[in-house]
Amino acid sequence: MTRLNLLFELGCLARTLATLVVILPGLAAGVATFLTTRDRRRAVNRAVAVWGELGTRAARIELDLDGAARLESARPCIFLINHQSGIDPIILCALLKRDFVGIAKSEIRRNPLLGPAFAFAGTIFVDRFDSARAVQALRPAVETLERGLSIAIAPEGTRTGANEVGTFKKGGFRIAVAARVPVVPIVICNSSDVLPRGAWIMRPAKVRVVVYAPIATDRWTLETLDTEIERIRTLYQNTLNAYADGR
Repeated sequence: MTRLNLLFELGCLARTLATLVVILPGLAAGVATFLTTRDRRRAVNRAVAVWGELGTRAARIELDLDGAARLESARPCIFLINHQSGIDPIILCALLKRDFVGIAKSEIRRNPLLGPAFAFAGTIFVDRFDSARAVQALRPAVETLERGLSIAIAPEGTRTGANEVGTFKKGGFRIAVAARVPVVPIVICNSSDVLPRGAWIMRPAKVRVVVYAPIATDRWTLETLDTEIERIRTLYQNTLNAYADGR
């Protein structure tokens, strides 16, 4: 390994550690806001803003965003994101900034850094291996939307390859139908350039993100749900294919 390569790798390691440590000032900012205002939502919004801003800076992520205005046009809504990388939560915070709740697998609760951060943000944890408990855990989601908060969910349920879209689970779509809110597809094209699946060290990268127009769900039915979900999944796959072809 050349000296330049060694310095680059050490820099990547330092940025990775810095990105993880950003969780702490985010929590501190949220707690300070709560102690000052006694407003939990303002506190969470403050923490999310810090995580998104400092996290992308620490990891040296440049967001190439198409459709930014659509992130605000339909709230409250269900934000749908594909899941390529462990850095996706930081990217999501940088994109949405405020007034949303995440749905995440219950294993994250045990993570010593992400667990407390996600819990503070009001994340709804679901057990992906226990469908009965998962359905029960999703029930408060409709109430969350009725309070004016949006929900962010990765319908694949787990990380996939850089140019792959997994099968979409129905939970987030059923919530949208029950609450009569739109879904907003957010396609993250290459966050795996920052942190590939199975890797631990982050790399600086420009990450392409495409936000599509809100899709109304008020005319969806349980009978048409599978067709609507597959249509949206195809949108994700086509977007990723187009990005890969244009690189």
